[in-house]
Amino acid sequence: MDRSQPEYAEAIRYLYDRLNYEKTTDRPYTQQHYRLARMEALLESLGNPQSAAPVIHISGTKGKGSVAWLTAESLRRAGRRVGLYTSPHLEQLEERFVVNGVPVSPTQLVGAIDSIRKKLESWDESQLGIPTFFELTTAIAWFLFRELGCDVNVMEVGLGGRLDSTNVCRSLISVITSISFDHQAQLGNTIESIASEKAGIIKPGSHVIHGARHPDARRVIRDQAQSQRSELWELGTDFECHEQPKTAQQFDFQVHVAGNGLNGVPGVRLLMLGRHQMDNGSLAIAVCQKLNTFGWEIPESAYRQALEETQIPSRIELVSRQPDIIVDAAHNIASISSLIEALQTAYPTQKKTIVFASSKDKDYIAMLHQLMGFADQLIVTQYSNNPRFVPVELLEEEAKKAKVEFPKVDVLSATDSGIAMEYVRSQPQRDGLICFTGSFFLAAEVREALRNPFQPRRG
Repeated sequence: MDRSQPEYAEAIRYLYDRLNYEKTTDRPYTQQHYRLARMEALLESLGNPQSAAPVIHISGTKGKGSVAWLTAESLRRAGRRVGLYTSPHLEQLEERFVVNGVPVSPTQLVGAIDSIRKKLESWDESQLGIPTFFELTTAIAWFLFRELGCDVNVMEVGLGGRLDSTNVCRSLISVITSISFDHQAQLGNTIESIASEKAGIIKPGSHVIHGARHPDARRVIRDQAQSQRSELWELGTDFECHEQPKTAQQFDFQVHVAGNGLNGVPGVRLLMLGRHQMDNGSLAIAVCQKLNTFGWEIPESAYRQALEETQIPSRIELVSRQPDIIVDAAHNIASISSLIEALQTAYPTQKKTIVFASSKDKDYIAMLHQLMGFADQLIVTQYSNNPRFVPVELLEEEAKKAKVEFPKVDVLSATDSGIAMEYVRSQPQRDGLICFTGSFFLAAEVREALRNPFQPRRG
C-alpha cells in the first residue's frame, strides 16, 4: 500500500478527526483532560501491548527526542530489535513509529489503525470519553511494536510526564533530560513545577537516570526518586561529560564517572553539532551501561557507533550546501540558546541568515531577541501546517521593535516558508549560513520543500 490509496487517506483521517492537543493550546493539564484511566482501558482492550517488552521511558524539556534516538540506535547496534516512539512527526505520521531505525510502512500503520478502530466499536464513551489523537498514536506504537516483535521499546513523552499517555507502563529505566521553561500554561511557571511533572514518570522501585543541570530541577527529581525508593544516576554527580579538542564542526567528548557501576568512556565523537548534545549522548551511554548491570551486554562499540553516525532530523541538521542550510526545531529559550552556541562555534565568521517562525504558546518575543543578537539577517515567516502559528505580521512588528536594540540586523518578512526559502536560495552569497528555526512545524515544511527523505543520517 502507498499513501495515494484511499484506504490510507481514510485511516489517517480517522486519527486526525480526534481531539489533537498538538493543534490546540487551550486545554488545561488536568486529569479531566488527560485521563490515564482511558489510556489504560484502551491498552487493555488490545491485550496490554505496553507490557510485551521492556520500556525505556524518556521525559524532559529539551533533548528527549535526541536521547531517545541515540538510545534506540545504540541498542539496535547491539543486536536488539528496537521500537522507537517519538513526536511530533515532521512529514509523515509513520515517522513516529520506528522499528530498528526505519519507520513502519503505510500498510503496517493502516493495519494497526484498523485493528484499534474495531476495538473502539464497542467502546463506552459515556464512561471513558473518546480517545484523543495522541492516545491513539501511543496505543498504535505499542500495538505495532508487539506485532513486529520488538524486544525493547524506547518511548518519548509527549507533554509533561505525570499525565502523559505514555505513562501507563512499568518502565525498566526512566530517563529525564534537561529541564527549562516550556509549556508553562500546562506545566506551571517555575522550574520546580515543570520538573515535578517531568519526574512523574518515576515509578516505585525503578531505575532513574537524569541530566537536569538546574539545581531546583535536580532537587525535585532527587526527592521524587527517593520517595519512590528508586535508584538514581545523575549527570554531574555520578557521571559527567567534558569536551575534548575538536574541529569547528565536530564535537568530541569523554564521560567521567564516580562509581555506581558506570565505566568511563574516552574519546566519544558526535556527528550532531552542539555542546548540549554531549549531555544527551552521555545520557544514552548511561542508559546502555545501566542495562549492562542487568546483564544486557551492550558493547561500548554499539553506543560509540550510534553517537558517531546518527544525525536526527531537524536537530541542527545540515540539509543543503552552498550555502549551508540548517534546519533546527528549537522552540524555546533554552534550545535557541543551544542552537546559537553551536552555530557560533561552527560558523564563526560567515554571514548568518535566520528564518524564524513560532507557535502562539511559545515565548516568541524572547526567542526573537535572542536570534537578533546573533543574526546578520532575520527573516520572519509563518508555517501553514498547524493552526498554532504566530502570524507573520505580528512577528514582523516585534522584530521591528527589537531593532532599537539590534539596529544592524536586516529584518525581512515572508508570508510563508516557501517564499522565505525561494528568497534565501536566490541570494548570490554561497559561503554563508542559512538556518530555519523556531518550530517543528517550520522544520517539517522546509524539509518537505527540499524533498529531504526522512532517515537519520549515518556517517
